[in-house]
Amino acid sequence: MLNFYRLPQDYLKFTGNERLDLINRLSSNMVLPLDKFSCVKTVLTSDKGRIIDLLTLYNLGEVIFASCSFNNAKAVQAHLDKYTIMDDFTAVDLSGAHNAILFFGNRAIEFVSLFAGCNIASLNEGRFLVTAEHDAIITLNDNAFGGAEFIYSAADKDYWENKIFAAESRSEFTLNEINDAEYNVLRVEHGIPAFGREMSELTNPLECSLNRYVSFTKGCYIGQEVIARLDAYDKISKHLTGFRIFADTMPAEAGQFKITIDGKECGFLTSTAYSETYGYIALGFVKTIFLDYGKTYKLKYNEGLLDCSIVKLPFTA
Repeated sequence: MLNFYRLPQDYLKFTGNERLDLINRLSSNMVLPLDKFSCVKTVLTSDKGRIIDLLTLYNLGEVIFASCSFNNAKAVQAHLDKYTIMDDFTAVDLSGAHNAILFFGNRAIEFVSLFAGCNIASLNEGRFLVTAEHDAIITLNDNAFGGAEFIYSAADKDYWENKIFAAESRSEFTLNEINDAEYNVLRVEHGIPAFGREMSELTNPLECSLNRYVSFTKGCYIGQEVIARLDAYDKISKHLTGFRIFADTMPAEAGQFKITIDGKECGFLTSTAYSETYGYIALGFVKTIFLDYGKTYKLKYNEGLLDCSIVKLPFTA
């Protein structure tokens, strides 16, 4: 199945001679050097090592184009402004000015190459393409969904959507649009953390299994001391994990659910979903000292209790 999902994201533009240097000093990954038409993901962290957001930076030459979580561009901009003192750096909020579609599943790369008019089969991770017409950005998707992300100007929506669906009609491809609820089920099944759920001011990148976006060899950045200490001394206090919930029905609000074992609170849920394959499932965090994949835990909400077990991500049959 060739699936597509309209990714809700915000966008920013970074300019100034110190645009990369500043981001390098404020985020977890190594972003220097970042050649033109190269991209990188990096986590903005607070001085306590907590997550401000996960950014994707696209180097367009004189400008760094960046994507961040939906409805979070203003918070990202405020965080950057807080640490911009004498730096030659400007962040501009481009929220609403661009759209993004994630294509994944069978033959997604082939389909994007067809409608975009460029072959992305040989595109390496860490690189992106800009289309010859209307300057859309194409990059490989690096999470468990795979496929490719296509970012285009909202002003060019009619142009690109006409091309996308014209390509479908004149070829053997059949597209299946994934809505928000369906995407959430797939995201939970694959163990992909989401901003505002798993990624928040309560968690750090290591707890969310975002280690690949953290450099342990670069110089200092905001929150680096905390994160380096957690890694060096193996002191990560809680871990993102999956949950199977043994229930016929499920209360709706994950934010109220606490995990207990032997009467002791040991974690909390962040996202829930009903999977046709696995039944009621969830993502959440369990304190390291209570982590045991062979035990049964209790899910506590209001005055009720449900049995659950923790599973390694992604979910498997």
